[in-house]
Amino acid sequence: MTTIEVQHREPQPVASIRQTVPITQLTQAQGESLHELWRLLNDRGVAPAGPPFVRYHTFDDDKTDVEVGVPVAGGVSGEGRITPGELPGGPAVVTVHLGAHDRLGEAYSRIEDWLASHGRPGGAAWEIYEWIDLTREPDPSSWPAPADWHTEVVQPLI
Repeated sequence: MTTIEVQHREPQPVASIRQTVPITQLTQAQGESLHELWRLLNDRGVAPAGPPFVRYHTFDDDKTDVEVGVPVAGGVSGEGRITPGELPGGPAVVTVHLGAHDRLGEAYSRIEDWLASHGRPGGAAWEIYEWIDLTREPDPSSWPAPADWHTEVVQPLI
């Protein structure tokens, strides 16, 4: 999908882990965060209200301020590194990337091109990982091949 869609999104309560990590440790940090989130939900008998997301608050050459989270209905209290929060509601532009993340930058480029003539970002974008189901323990060996990954990129607007 190479289109941009303008949507109005409702605020979404989430449980998430936000941390600054070296880019070289990003994949490991995301995996550890997904496991912590799954354990919290599983221990409390809480079902996720959707697939997990990753939100990059900053991203530079050697480190990133990254938030890994999961939507929850009605919220959930935090524990340890996990804190309650909310993905913002309001207008947003959305595009979908199908495939491995080595070309995910193309989705961000589509959004940047759209923003250049239509609007301004209203905060950090986030990626929704449609292929990860946190009702089960995260297990990359059970996920589809990267060529079949469906990732939605959401950019809130001012």
